[in-house]
Amino acid sequence: MNQKNIFKVILILLSLLSASDLFAVRSRKDYFLKPQVGFWFGPITPVYTTAEDLDTAIGGGVFMRYNTPFKPLKIGFDVSYQRFESPGVNKLEAIPLYGTFIYLLPFQLPVKLQIKAGAGAGNVYIEPDKSRQWDPLFVGGVEMSFPAGRYINIGLRIDYIFFYEGYADGATRGGHIVNAGLSLYFNINL
Repeated sequence: MNQKNIFKVILILLSLLSASDLFAVRSRKDYFLKPQVGFWFGPITPVYTTAEDLDTAIGGGVFMRYNTPFKPLKIGFDVSYQRFESPGVNKLEAIPLYGTFIYLLPFQLPVKLQIKAGAGAGNVYIEPDKSRQWDPLFVGGVEMSFPAGRYINIGLRIDYIFFYEGYADGATRGGHIVNAGLSLYFNINL
């Protein structure tokens, strides 16, 4: 083989190596790292002193998630509707609206585990006082999900929400609520 043919073979091999991505079998992409919208529903449970006045109920909400330049971190926005009653005359309706930072834990598992923390405000209506007010709130939680296709993930979420009423005159305690729900995430391809 002369020098001219060796050069042609090397040139062909380099061309094939650089174009190998065109012929490679695509690996499964992590669609979970796309922006998402979704909804959840499930039991909402008052805890601590709030459980003395209210009973467990069913609630639900919607959310959206957007990626940040830091790959495992997302920013989320959630809103939900929660209505609690008790055998007595107490009733509480809450519409929590909050933002969260969501961190994808770096475990190599078939499911994705995330932790989240955030803050916002909740529109709270209380009976028998018939008062409606906006209370600051803080939230922390954990989520687990798995892909159910390219565009859908199914998950379980557990959130702890604390309605802070310490700023209000005469308030002796805040509201403590745990939400546990099934989630359906829709991955958005931008």
